[in-house]
Amino acid sequence: MKIIFKIARMELQKMFYSPIAWLVLIIFAVQSGITMMGEINQVMVYTGLGYPPKEITDIVYGHLFYQIGNSLYLYIPLLTMGLLSREFSSGSIKLLYSSPVSNKQIVLGKFLSMMVFGLAMVFLLFIAMLFGFFAIKDFDSQTVLTGLLGLYLLLCTYSAIGLFMSSLTSYQIVAAIGTFTSLFVLGQLGNLWQDIEFIRDITYWLSIKGRCGTFLKGLICSEDVLYFILVSALFIAFTIFRLKGIREKGPRYISFMKYAGAFVVVALIGYISTIPSLMKYHDSTQTKKNTLTPNSQEVISQLKGKITITSYSNIFDQSFYAYGSPIREKYNMSMYDRYLRFYPNMKFKNNYYYDLPVEKEALKNYNKSFEGLTQEQALGRTCEAYEINSKRFKPGKDYLDEIDLESELNRYVSKITTEEGKTAYLRVFDDIMRYPFESQITTAFKKLVMKLPTVGFVTGHEERDVNDFGSRGYFRLATENPFRSSLINNGFDFTTCELSKPVDKNVDILVIAEPRTMFSDQELKNLNDYIDRGGNLIIVADRKRQDEMNPLVERFGVKFMEGQVVEHNKGFAMDLITTELTKEGEKLAYHFERIVEAGGVICMQGTVAISYKDTGEFNYIPVLVSDTVKNIAQIDSVGSWNELQTTDFVDDIARYNPEKGETLGSLTTALALTRKVGEKEQRIMILGDADYFSNEGLSKRRRGIYAVNFKMATGMFFWLSGDEVPIDDRRPLPTDNKLYLENNDVWLLSALYKIIIPTLIALAFLLIWLRRKGR
Repeated sequence: MKIIFKIARMELQKMFYSPIAWLVLIIFAVQSGITMMGEINQVMVYTGLGYPPKEITDIVYGHLFYQIGNSLYLYIPLLTMGLLSREFSSGSIKLLYSSPVSNKQIVLGKFLSMMVFGLAMVFLLFIAMLFGFFAIKDFDSQTVLTGLLGLYLLLCTYSAIGLFMSSLTSYQIVAAIGTFTSLFVLGQLGNLWQDIEFIRDITYWLSIKGRCGTFLKGLICSEDVLYFILVSALFIAFTIFRLKGIREKGPRYISFMKYAGAFVVVALIGYISTIPSLMKYHDSTQTKKNTLTPNSQEVISQLKGKITITSYSNIFDQSFYAYGSPIREKYNMSMYDRYLRFYPNMKFKNNYYYDLPVEKEALKNYNKSFEGLTQEQALGRTCEAYEINSKRFKPGKDYLDEIDLESELNRYVSKITTEEGKTAYLRVFDDIMRYPFESQITTAFKKLVMKLPTVGFVTGHEERDVNDFGSRGYFRLATENPFRSSLINNGFDFTTCELSKPVDKNVDILVIAEPRTMFSDQELKNLNDYIDRGGNLIIVADRKRQDEMNPLVERFGVKFMEGQVVEHNKGFAMDLITTELTKEGEKLAYHFERIVEAGGVICMQGTVAISYKDTGEFNYIPVLVSDTVKNIAQIDSVGSWNELQTTDFVDDIARYNPEKGETLGSLTTALALTRKVGEKEQRIMILGDADYFSNEGLSKRRRGIYAVNFKMATGMFFWLSGDEVPIDDRRPLPTDNKLYLENNDVWLLSALYKIIIPTLIALAFLLIWLRRKGR
C-alpha cells in the first residue's frame, strides 16, 4: 500500500504542477457557481411574484447536479489522457518497470490519484451545498449528500475508463479522444439491440446513462453502487492486463482470454446484482418520494405467489413505436421497479400482435396509410420501416383465449395475473405522461387481493348511460379506457341493473341518474330493500325532473325543490352555478380539501336546490352550496336564489321575486347522508345536477372560472367506496419551501461562487507555480 500511496502522491504532484488540472478546477467552480446562482435567482423571482416554490432543495441542487453530471465527461479525459501515455512518450515507464513496482501498484496508484482529484471536485460542490444549510428552510441535506456520492462514483468510473485508454497509446490527444469515444459508447449502449432479449439485458446493464440519476433523486440502490464499482474494476483490470502485455510478451489468445474472463466475471456479478430479491435500497429523501407510499406497501404485502405481467402491443397502434415496441421493453418494465423492491416474485412477458385500430381517428389514419393493402402486407411494410422481424407478430384473434383486445381498443395494455387466475389491467393514457402512476398500478394489484367496489347504474327509465359518448353521457367518468382518471382505471367495476328485480348483492354503489319516467311501487320496494341492507347510493336529479325524483328521496326527508338555482357569474348565463364546498363537506374526502386549498369551484348548469328535514335516522351533511347573499341590496349583482319563473336564460334576465315563493340565499345542491347499518357506515350522496359529471360537464372550460368537477366526482366515489379507491397515494408535503435570502444578498453570493472561489483556486495555482519556479 505504501508504494501505491507514493505513486498516487507523485501523480498528484504532477497534476497540480500542471495548469490543466488547475484550469479544470477553475472552470468546474465557475460552472457550478453559474448554474447554482441561476437556480437561486429563479426561486427568488417566483417568490417575489407570489409563487413560492416547493422542494427548493431539489430545484437548486437537483438541477445543479444534473448539469454537472452531464458535463463531467468533458473534464475527465483532460486529466486522464496523460496518466500512462505521458509515461510511454517520455520513456519514464521504463524506470517504473525497472523498479520493484508491480503493474497492479502502478495502475492502482494512478487511479488513486484520480480519486483524490475527484474529491477536490466534489469538495467544490460541497462548498456550494453549504449555502443550503443556512439559506433553505428544512434543507434536505441527505438527498444532496446522496447526489454528491453518485457524482463521485461516476467521476471515479470515468477515471478508470480514461486510465485504460491512456494505456493504449503514447499520444495524449489520442487517449483523450479515445476516452471521449468510450464514454459516448457506454452512454448509448443501453439503446442498442433492445429487441434481442439476452443481449438487451447485457447492454442495458453496461450502459452508464442514467446510473447517476437514481443518486441525484436521493435513492441509493445496490445495483447502481455495484455497477460503478464493477465497471471501474473492469477497466482497472484491463489496464493491468495491458501493462503486463507490454512488459511480458505472450500469445494473443492468452491476452484475449484474460480480457474476456474479466468481462464475464463482471457481467456475471452484474447480472446477480440485478436480481430483485438481492437488491437493497436506501431512500434518503425527507418525504421518501422514491419509495411506495404506505398504502401501496400494504397492498403489496398481501400478494401471494408468482405474479405475471403480460403486455400486448399492436403494431398498428399509433403509439406503438414510442411505447410498445420491443426496444421499449426494458423501460416499460422499469415502471414496476419500486414494486419489485417489496415483491420481487414477478415475471414479465411481451406479446406482439397486429389488428385494426378500434378508435375512429386511428382507424382513419390506418386506412389512409395502408390503402389497398391487406393486414399482412401492412404488417410487412411497418416492420420494414421499424426494422423489426415480422415473425414476432401474431393476429390479434390468436390471443382471444387470453384477453379481449378489441375491448381494449386494440391498444397497448398490460394484463396482471396471479397463480390463481385473478386478473387486472393497466393501460397507457391519452395525456402527456402516458404511463400509469402509482395510484393506477397499486389499484391493479389491489384488485388481485380484495374485492373492489362495483357500481351499478340503474336503467329502464331513460337514465344517464355510462356507455354514452354524447355530451350528456357518463362514459368519460366511468369507462373510458384511455382516460387516466376514469373510474375503471382506478379500481371500480361497472354494471347496469333494473329495479324491476332486486339489486344484485355484488353491487356496492347504486347510481340513479336523472330518470325521466316514474318508478313503479315494486321498483321503489327493491330500491328501499337495497337501502335497508346498507348499500351506498347516488341519486342525481336535474331541472324538470322533480316529480320523477322526489319519490326516491322522500324516505330520507329530502326534497328536490321546484324551479332551479340561479346566481350572478359575470359573462355567463345565470343558470350557471359555481358551487363551493361547505366546511362539513370538505372533511368527507381529502380530494375535497385539495379543492378548497386550490380555490376551485364545481360548475353546475341548471341545478336543482335540495331541502331536507332531519328524520332522526340519518346524519345530514350539506356538501355543495350556491353563493350566499351578504347584502340584500346587492341581489342584482351577487348571490343566488331558487328561480321559479324564468326558464330562458339567454334572452331573459332572472329577477328575485319573493312574492312568487322564490327562496333567497345559499342553497344546497349536494347533500350527503350517513348512518350505521350493522358494522358498516352507509353513505348516500344526493345531487341536484346530473350534468356536473357528464362528458361535457367534466371537460368544458370556462374563462375566469377554475372548475374542478372531476376532482369532485373522484372524491365523491372515493368517499362512497369507503375510502378504498381511487388509491390514496399522497405523500408528506415537502417543507423546504422557504429561502432565507434577501434580494440584496444575491449579488454577494453570486460574487462568492462565480468569482471569489474560482479566483482563490487561480491564486493557489499561481502560488504553487511561482514557488516551483523559484526552486
